[in-house]
Amino acid sequence: MSRRTWTRSLAALAAVIGVAIVTPARATSLAPLTIEQMTDGATWIVEGTVQEVWTEIDAETGRVWTRASLDVTDVLKGPSDPTTLVIDSEGGTSGAVTTTISGRAQFSEGEDVFVFLDVVRGERLVPVAKYMGKYTLRRAPGETRQHAMTWHGDGYTPFDARFLPHPPPEARLYVDDLRAQVVQRLSQPWDGAPIPGIDHARLAEINAPDRRLR
Repeated sequence: MSRRTWTRSLAALAAVIGVAIVTPARATSLAPLTIEQMTDGATWIVEGTVQEVWTEIDAETGRVWTRASLDVTDVLKGPSDPTTLVIDSEGGTSGAVTTTISGRAQFSEGEDVFVFLDVVRGERLVPVAKYMGKYTLRRAPGETRQHAMTWHGDGYTPFDARFLPHPPPEARLYVDDLRAQVVQRLSQPWDGAPIPGIDHARLAEINAPDRRLR
């Protein structure tokens, strides 16, 4: 199995090209989902800290996937209470092979995240709606509360969440508010509303009463 972790040298490189990282993200063709839609569309909703990031080439397709090992600190929705999950995001570089995916979620070691996850291909746990289903949790200077932010870069610049720009105060989504919004949605029975790109029968399965609020 081919594995590549982000090393300290890549973090140093990210510091050198930090201006590129904080450039406004490029537009994508992804249809935006509300937090309520992502809550309903997720198999898992968890918080945790990324411990390791590596890439692998899919043996069936020859495409690169980036994988992140997550130490789970809280589970808001899901069929069980795991302590560790592996999150997959199609795209990245492994050796001489590069797969470019617009709007993919990216992860870095030590990053605190709040993620909406669904299962694809029977085994891969991916963020719902790519980068929109993954929130980086940070605390801005002078703040006492963490805020949650989404981000996607150009697909080429090494990603390090420590170098992301903080949103202006008026645009910040605080983690406790995000959590409260998700819990409020989960406390209500599923309303049966469709979500683009997710099979309706699957929505019914992952929103059974025993999978809603934990």
